[in-house]
Amino acid sequence: MKPFNSKSEILEVQTFYMQVIEDIVLSNPNALELLKTLLVINMEIDTNIDSGSIKTCCKFSNIEKSIQFLLDTGIIKRKKGKEGLYEFSFQQIQDILEDLTDGKNHEKAVQYYEKKLRRLKDNVQDEIELLYHKAKLNPSEDLVNEFLLIANKIEQFDYEHKRLINVAQELFILEDKYKAPILNVVGNIFSVIGDSEDAEKIFLNALEIYKNLAKKYYRIYLPYIAATQKNLGTLYIDLKRFEEAEKIYGDALNSYKELEKQYYNAHSPDFHSKEDSELDKSYVEEMKAYNEVIKQYYGIYLPEEPLISNDFGNVGIDLDLLEDIQDGSIDSIDSYKALAKMYYDMYLIDIAKTQSNLGLIYSELNRFEDAEQVHLEALKIKKKMAEHYPDQVFPELVLTLLDLGDVYANLNKFENAEPMFKEALNISKQLAEQNPEIYFHNVAFIQNSLGNVYSRLQKFEEAEQMFLEALKLFKIFAKEDPKTYSNNLADVQNNLGNTYLSLNNLEKAEHYLTKAFKKDPKNMDILYNLACLEALRNNQTKSLELLKIVVNFDNNYRERAKQDKKFDKIKDLKEFNELIGK
Repeated sequence: MKPFNSKSEILEVQTFYMQVIEDIVLSNPNALELLKTLLVINMEIDTNIDSGSIKTCCKFSNIEKSIQFLLDTGIIKRKKGKEGLYEFSFQQIQDILEDLTDGKNHEKAVQYYEKKLRRLKDNVQDEIELLYHKAKLNPSEDLVNEFLLIANKIEQFDYEHKRLINVAQELFILEDKYKAPILNVVGNIFSVIGDSEDAEKIFLNALEIYKNLAKKYYRIYLPYIAATQKNLGTLYIDLKRFEEAEKIYGDALNSYKELEKQYYNAHSPDFHSKEDSELDKSYVEEMKAYNEVIKQYYGIYLPEEPLISNDFGNVGIDLDLLEDIQDGSIDSIDSYKALAKMYYDMYLIDIAKTQSNLGLIYSELNRFEDAEQVHLEALKIKKKMAEHYPDQVFPELVLTLLDLGDVYANLNKFENAEPMFKEALNISKQLAEQNPEIYFHNVAFIQNSLGNVYSRLQKFEEAEQMFLEALKLFKIFAKEDPKTYSNNLADVQNNLGNTYLSLNNLEKAEHYLTKAFKKDPKNMDILYNLACLEALRNNQTKSLELLKIVVNFDNNYRERAKQDKKFDKIKDLKEFNELIGK
């Protein structure tokens, strides 16, 4: 059983493998049928193939005998150290012959995964496989909702489940209103796994579909246009195509503003306070017509959960409101006001996220005043929404506070940066109490950033405290994962060393700078601080030796050294002035 390379040989190899296998299992037809079923089981999942689920989906007599037959012939084998689990002895058999299976084998695969999910429960990989085989049998509209619900379960940057792409390919035969949301999911997967070219094509395809659908059902599809524009903008940021990202985010903001004008301003959740009674009548009449269109789509796009989900891009809805929409009832105007409020809150968050991304673009383009403006607008929205949805909005609020703090740091407005980082730190500590595994990392990074701000404000005691607290956390992280956190630990130790230089505590400065240098010997900032240390000790030769390495690596250190009072003891030396310039 040798591997093959040429694509032209595939058909020949398929035919040969099938002939060999049929000859081997000629005496046991049940074993051949079992093998065909196993061929459609995804062997990349560690928990496949298990004997309990096999016996459930292949209900012919003497199933144990057929399993043993495949083991005896060597086509499958037991997995080492795993009781009741099997694997193919020759993976290429499965890869080549899977295309020769039929619907009956996929039906048995559905039974296999249903049985397995009852035993293992809440296994996303198995849910995806179950959906894949359902889609192979009958790619229907109902499966679109299942697809979107599974996609919503996956963490934003945890798209290792690339099998969703295969599911999507089976569902792409459906009409455009079902195809477009699937395209957005697949675009995100391609973006995360680094296939930017395909991701861009997919997002542009989704955007074109939504724009065409919006020509007929404008109000329904305008939010999806904005969401797709936002996905495309994020991709352009990752690709550092900032001008294109700026344009597409501008388009997204215009879409949200149009949505506000078309929907929320006309029928605000507080419109009952307005004196014009005609507005109530107008609202009722419009909702009658609107229901006829919108009730077709809610079943596809909204998870049937009575809550607002963590991802504001996929909002849940109160089941009573959903029933009102589905049966066409408009008895409860209050219900529709609540619905309008819920949806507008969601769009406000999306607007704020878009403004934040636009701010990042402006920062990359060194347009810091523009960045400040859009970040302040995003901050205002997020603070307002955090009052109503703290669990969902606090992580977003922290990001905007940090982005704004960075902008002020770039503008040398450290007195403005300080309160931003302090508020971000306080919120992150609250989040860390509920979810320490995620948010204690944020706490450490923010403490380090706040320490740097304190240093620039010459609040060295406060800086020392922040760096020491960050150091304590990074030591814990580095102990668990030294490869990831070694440089972060060196960065904090370097910052501490620099702080002690400013406090003229040269012994402690040396202690931390030496530790930092051992962890990250190629870090020019650490070498620069060591040059400062030697200058303060009047070790002229050593200081100049280190400084020469630094300025030859990056010319910006020359200007920094000119202004740095730590070099006062050697600034009149001829060698210093030749290196740095007067």
